[in-house]
Amino acid sequence: MKRSIMLAATMLMLGGCVQQPVTQPQKPCMSAEQLDAYGYDYLARVAKLLREDKKNIESFEGFINTMKGTVDNYSEMVKSSVYISNVVRFLPIPYAGEVCNTTKLISKTVLNLGGAASALNRYKASTDIFLAGFDKLDRSNVKAADISRLAVYADTKLLNDANDLEASLKEISSSTAAMAATTQSIADALDTTGNYVNQAKSFVGLTQPSGDDKTKVAQNRNSINARMIQLNQKIASLEKSGQTHRFNIAKARIYSELAVQLEQ
Repeated sequence: MKRSIMLAATMLMLGGCVQQPVTQPQKPCMSAEQLDAYGYDYLARVAKLLREDKKNIESFEGFINTMKGTVDNYSEMVKSSVYISNVVRFLPIPYAGEVCNTTKLISKTVLNLGGAASALNRYKASTDIFLAGFDKLDRSNVKAADISRLAVYADTKLLNDANDLEASLKEISSSTAAMAATTQSIADALDTTGNYVNQAKSFVGLTQPSGDDKTKVAQNRNSINARMIQLNQKIASLEKSGQTHRFNIAKARIYSELAVQLEQ
């Protein structure tokens, strides 16, 4: 008897959403209006973070242009010095597991920068569309179908565009890392008498590099390394925002789809 009383008391404390042995149909734990409010609030979190990140996203365009300038300077460094351009022919240039020449590396990086610029424009456009759609919603009179429609757009378009931008930046990071490694190898070649330097001398009959060559290489190395640090920071920022967006958008979709079912 005592055990039965304790069980009944526990069931009573849990209340509401716990299934009760009653003959009448049980009412939903939450109304459609409550679900709509929850869905709206999660979309509001997405909108708030997008607006906070907007300045950071807009700075990506300037960063991509700066990266193009860095690649141009790298290309000019190699072309302007006979010594450097010939030494480069004997350097192992890592990129995606293969040995490739400097021209291919530069072309690949430029191509990646163009892809990142396009991905950035798509992400900015989908962000603006989402924010415009959210601003049209009225929390006090919002419809589940409208929340669901916007949540689906965020899940299938906004997040995809963010992922594309992140992937494009990682491609740039990969080719930039190869440029950094190559520039460091060039710098080492100018300061040592390694095998590849001796090969360059024997094949093309070069004399010792000038101080100007060493200065150019050092400046390029420092510039590329600085750009890599900035790039990795931007990638980390996108990844962090993306994780938060995915959580909030998933919650909004769940609540809005449940509300749609209740309203039918």
